[in-house]
Amino acid sequence: MQIALLLIFTFFASICAATEPEDFLAVYARIAKQSDPNFDGFSAARGKGFYFRSYKLDDGSELSCASCHHADPRKFTVAHIDQVPCRACHVTLHKGARGRSAIKREIKPLAPLVNPDRFTNEWQVEFWFDWNCELLLRRQCTPLEKGDFITWLMTIEAD
Repeated sequence: MQIALLLIFTFFASICAATEPEDFLAVYARIAKQSDPNFDGFSAARGKGFYFRSYKLDDGSELSCASCHHADPRKFTVAHIDQVPCRACHVTLHKGARGRSAIKREIKPLAPLVNPDRFTNEWQVEFWFDWNCELLLRRQCTPLEKGDFITWLMTIEAD
């Protein structure tokens, strides 16, 4: 129990100093190494696989990160205009929110190459990882999954 609390405290103390994608990677690597002494680094290939992997939702539908964010994470997504299925935008974690009205939801590109503000705000990074991981996986993402995901996004180059 004390080790778990120490890991949580270390994570939140470390993440508060993160202001660049590399800062988040350093924090996630430190936590991954504490959890698994055999941790040997993040993998862009695993991160890409994570992004495109489909997850079955409670209603039987399947979504991936790309369902809401585009297959090309350099692109800006605008719900009800782009080829993003409405189901992707209107899925919520709370059953009471299902009746909400359709909105023009805009999702900025995930790739730091085209969105330099991505992975620079610790509150937003953790909020969206929490929200999206809970939505798709029905659990929190691990530091390894987060690090692999950011590592892959940082390898994406311009057209």
